[in-house]
Amino acid sequence: MKRQSQLIVGAALVLSTVWSSMTFASEIDKSGNTRAATSKAEFCKNADDPNYFKSLLYNENNHLASLNHGGIANGGVCWWHSMFSRSATFLAVYRPDLPRPSADQAHNIIEDISTNKGIVEIPGYRNLAEFSQDYADDIQRTLEGMQIGDGVIMFGWVRGLSGDSEVSADKLKSMMDDLYKEVRVNNRIVYQKLQIPGITAHAWLVVDMKKSSDGYVLEVLDSNYGSIYQVNYHIGMTKFESNYNMVPYTSRNGMDYSAYAAAKKQYCKYGMTAEDIRERQSGSGGGH
Repeated sequence: MKRQSQLIVGAALVLSTVWSSMTFASEIDKSGNTRAATSKAEFCKNADDPNYFKSLLYNENNHLASLNHGGIANGGVCWWHSMFSRSATFLAVYRPDLPRPSADQAHNIIEDISTNKGIVEIPGYRNLAEFSQDYADDIQRTLEGMQIGDGVIMFGWVRGLSGDSEVSADKLKSMMDDLYKEVRVNNRIVYQKLQIPGITAHAWLVVDMKKSSDGYVLEVLDSNYGSIYQVNYHIGMTKFESNYNMVPYTSRNGMDYSAYAAAKKQYCKYGMTAEDIRERQSGSGGGH
């Protein structure tokens, strides 16, 4: 009887944990009113709640001011635009109470976000839209540099174009089930590369998902559009056909989330920003 009671209690705890994980994403604030942190205390208070970061993306003030454009052969920088957008969501603290940065300081902030160096404090601005509006050209140069470095030198094009643009219905369902777990159970903003027929690939961020009567509804932030929109997956599909003919492949989540967690620990526990980390690595001191 005692063993049976222990099993019941254990099962209840597991169900409670699963239920908490599954319903947590429904608490995302989709009103568009969630603002970015403007102090260390505010950031660290919210940083343990993954839905805080998701909520930020429903407010267009927390998006890059410029949509996807430029790049090699004017084909865009969508992969790196999406990477930068997610990293800025997790790594930026805004300090409108301080003077605006110099050109060199702004350059370092952009580089630190693009490399996941650590938490950046952006002085003189309230959100990403404001900052990226003033430094749109600098950010674009960084994204195009990432495209050249990762896409050509590091063979990122090959890695990004290795998937099929159409798969079996069973395969796509399995991929969507896995994506749902990442988005709703692990509460992540999921970066995906979208394999389009030929040598073309796009990218988006899956911010939320919900089950439908015959599949899932994805809520995505796409660098070609200014706001989050919905995409429907129906069981039996072999590819997505709305907006793009493609199959989405999850990428970079473990690597980037490890960097976000390390940055949060350095900042909230030890008071170290990306600038401090950079100075320490260069041997010029820094730190708190």
